[in-house]
Amino acid sequence: MDLGEGNEKCPLCEPSESRSGKIVTAADLFRLSRIENTRHLYEITMLLLVAGVIITLAIDAVFTRGINWSLITTTCIGYLLAFLSAIYLLRRRPYLVITLATVATLVFLWLLDQLTGHTGWFRSIASPLTVAAALLTAAVLFLNSLSRYRGLNLLATILIALALFALVTECLTDRLLSSAYRPQWSVITAASLVIIAMFFIFIHYRMKRGRSLGRLFHI
Repeated sequence: MDLGEGNEKCPLCEPSESRSGKIVTAADLFRLSRIENTRHLYEITMLLLVAGVIITLAIDAVFTRGINWSLITTTCIGYLLAFLSAIYLLRRRPYLVITLATVATLVFLWLLDQLTGHTGWFRSIASPLTVAAALLTAAVLFLNSLSRYRGLNLLATILIALALFALVTECLTDRLLSSAYRPQWSVITAASLVIIAMFFIFIHYRMKRGRSLGRLFHI
């Protein structure tokens, strides 16, 4: 069998080289470059955040002779470190990313509540909103995974999730401020988002069935 000039092995029978990280085609070069760029960006971001922690702690220690306001900045930077690391290291496992990001956010908000005088806003509004956002995000990902054709239906699902989040937000804030739920702005916001979402769903499934919207609307 003629293997061609410069080939010692059959390129179709030996696919292991392409999986071992060797560059075989221009597409492999682009893929490796993108992965390398992402890794370098993550490493540089981590270095800058760690440098920010060191600098703020040093400034606080020198000018205030102690560790005071730098605790808040260190907590914020630490949250960014944990959040970005979860997204980068577990990007192929989205549900685990949501879980770890939710835990990190809850810990971050609880620490802020403790550092700012423990006024109780974490238990009354911050933690319920964080959990609601995590559940809605997981629901969007789950519904998107069930869809065979992804397009405007994903955007519609996100808009419906935002509508529900608006309702939950006003409910919690009303109970915190007046101990009574009186829906006002959230209903208008949710209704508007749902109408837009329905329009996107209509367009998506009309396009999926191969029907022309111009013909449908006589354009």
